[in-house]
Amino acid sequence: MRNVNGHSTALQAHRGVSTDRPENTLAAFRAALEQGYDVIELDPKFTLDGKCVVLHDRTLMRTARDAQGKPVNAAIAEITLDTARCYEYGSWFAPEYAGEPIPLLEDVLLFAREHHIPLKLDNVIESFTAAQTQMLFNLVEKTGTAQLAGFTCTKPEYLSAVAERFPRSAIHYDGPVDQSRLSQLDSLLKLNPLVVWLPYPNKLTDWCTAPAVTDERAEMVRRFGAQLGVWIIEDEAEFVDACMRFAPDIVETTGSIKPDSSL
Repeated sequence: MRNVNGHSTALQAHRGVSTDRPENTLAAFRAALEQGYDVIELDPKFTLDGKCVVLHDRTLMRTARDAQGKPVNAAIAEITLDTARCYEYGSWFAPEYAGEPIPLLEDVLLFAREHHIPLKLDNVIESFTAAQTQMLFNLVEKTGTAQLAGFTCTKPEYLSAVAERFPRSAIHYDGPVDQSRLSQLDSLLKLNPLVVWLPYPNKLTDWCTAPAVTDERAEMVRRFGAQLGVWIIEDEAEFVDACMRFAPDIVETTGSIKPDSSL
C-alpha cells in the first residue's frame, strides 16, 4: 500500500518486482512479497507438452540463455517443459541471477497460497485453447487458490466462464469501458470482486489503443461498484498525479514505486 493525501492505494508488481529481479521468476515474486506489494501480476504460457509456465513473451529470445550464455531462439509453445528447463532465465538481467529457472504456474500458485498473496493472471489467458483453459482452471482448483488467483479478461464471455467456475475469484477487466459494457459485466458476476483497469497515459502505455483513465471514466467505474485499477506507472510524480486525480484502488508498477513500510 501507499498513502497519498490520506488515500491508500494498493500496489501491483508487474511481472513481480521487475526493476529489481528478472521478470516472471520466483526471484521477482519473492521480492514482491518481501517488499510488501499487495498483488503480483504474471503471464502464463503453455509448452508444447501442455505444461503451464510463467513467461511474458511468446519466444525465449529476450530472457532465456543457453549454457554458452547465448539467447535462445525458440517459441515456448513449440518446445517441451524439459527443453525449456535446459535454459536459465536470470543472467539476461544481471549475472547474480544466472541459473534462475522458468517457473511452473503451479509452483507460483503454491507460493501464493503459502504466503497468501493475490495474483493477477494476464489477459493472455483469453487466448488459450478450450483444453488449455480447462487445464488452467483445474490447476487453480487443484492448488486451492481460487480466492488468490485473479483472472484478467477483455471479453464478457471469458468473465462469465470464470464466474461460473470460480464465483468468488477476482476478475480484472481491461477491455472497452462504457455504461453498456459495465452493465453487461455486472450482470455476469457472481460474488466476484471486479477490478476495472484503465491505462495512465505515459511512455509505458503509449502503444495501448484503449482510452486512458479520466475523471469521467473513473467515476463511471465506481458507480458500478467496481474497483479502479490504473496501469502502468514507474515514475513517482506520475504515481502521485494518478492518486490525486483519480484515487485508484490499485496501481500497477514495474517496481519503481515502493510500498510504504509504515502502512
